[in-house]
This record gives sequence, C-alpha cells and structure tokens, in this order.
Amino acid sequence: MKIMSKPGFYDKYQIINRDTGQESVGAYFVLKPATDPAARAALLTYAEVTDNRQLAMEITAWVSSLPELMKCDWCDEPAAELSHPHMFDMAIGKRICRHCWEHDREAYKGV
Repeated sequence: MKIMSKPGFYDKYQIINRDTGQESVGAYFVLKPATDPAARAALLTYAEVTDNRQLAMEITAWVSSLPELMKCDWCDEPAAELSHPHMFDMAIGKRICRHCWEHDREAYKGV
C-alpha cells in the first residue's frame, strides 16, 4: 500500500464574506468534523472555553449528532462511511474508505 504524505498548514480554501461577497481578509482555519476526529475534538474544546453559551450548546449538539467515525482497514484513517472491498481483494469482513476503494479500482482496471 502506498503511504500518502499529508500537507501541513496551507491555504486550501477561499473564504467569502456572505454579506459583501468579497474574499475575507485574515487567516482562517476550516474544520470538517464529519470526517475528521481532530476537528471534532477542536470544536468541543472551543465549546468548553467560549463565553457564548448558546454557541457552545449548538456546537456540542452538532458534533454529538454526527455519525461515529470508523477506521478503514486499508489505510487506518477515520471515515464516516466505509464499504466492502473489491471482489479481487479477498478480504472477508474488512471495510474500506472511498479513497482506498478508488485507489484499488485504478489498480484493478483491466484485470
């Protein structure tokens, strides 16, 4: 299996202000708690330390309502959704994330 290196801190998203339609100035950090356990932990920590009680309750309720993350049996990364592996994998009872499934699909093309 190929090990993918992950980029560090970089500008991945362009943040647009909804009121003005203009790009927001400043540094932002975007979280995706649906698939990232670190994002969930960061949001729950934020909820603990913010003075805004309403926001804290809403963040806690949102994160608590997200589906449990499971680990892919190929890359060991967390994923909200796993599927069965390709029939050529012969890995009974194992589950695979979309990224690994697509990688295997490319490897098995023409087999």
